[in-house]
Amino acid sequence: MLAEVLDRIIAYAASDEASLLAAQKEWAELAGRVFDDDPLYEERATAFLEWFALDRVGGREGRVEGVGRRPVERFLASERLSDLEGSWAFALARSHRALFELVEKLDGEVLVADLLGRAQFQVTERRRLPGLADGDVFEARIIANIATPPQLLFSRAFQFHPREAARVIKRRVRALGAEGASRDDILFRFAHLRWKAQRWAHVPAEQIYDGTGPDEP
Repeated sequence: MLAEVLDRIIAYAASDEASLLAAQKEWAELAGRVFDDDPLYEERATAFLEWFALDRVGGREGRVEGVGRRPVERFLASERLSDLEGSWAFALARSHRALFELVEKLDGEVLVADLLGRAQFQVTERRRLPGLADGDVFEARIIANIATPPQLLFSRAFQFHPREAARVIKRRVRALGAEGASRDDILFRFAHLRWKAQRWAHVPAEQIYDGTGPDEP
């Protein structure tokens, strides 16, 4: 049911066409613009829709008395939902988007470290994550499993960073955290670097991520 509820929330959010277009422009400016023939297109499109529906404040009735509201919050307040649907929607509203390092693959689960919050999570994951190895860094979203608590699940959206840049990423995350950068700022900064590394594929990824690579493509 998680997938069905997520699809309903995304459809609800996308019904506000003006908000959708504004969000697409904002995402492209922050993360880098991709097109439908781009190798990053599929993972970026999935990540954008989740961010738009679950994280972004704004849009039609997005602000009430100065308090920011996300589409998922408006969905919970306005849609008729069964108890189970409401529980899944609430879990999605409380989901945890972060930059993770894969610590260990287990039997039907993975152990990941949140590089932004310095916590570890054991996540049920029966899908194959091709090419993912211990030490790899990726952006993902963790959701409480309403069906079998206290298990945790990943959502659909994954954004994988180059393996050779993992050490640089961890070092820069620590530095940005010490400077007081917000979680969203850090996530978008590295999403943009991933886009840049794709554009400058002939430049070593660690140079792109540590800032010694070329300027914008």
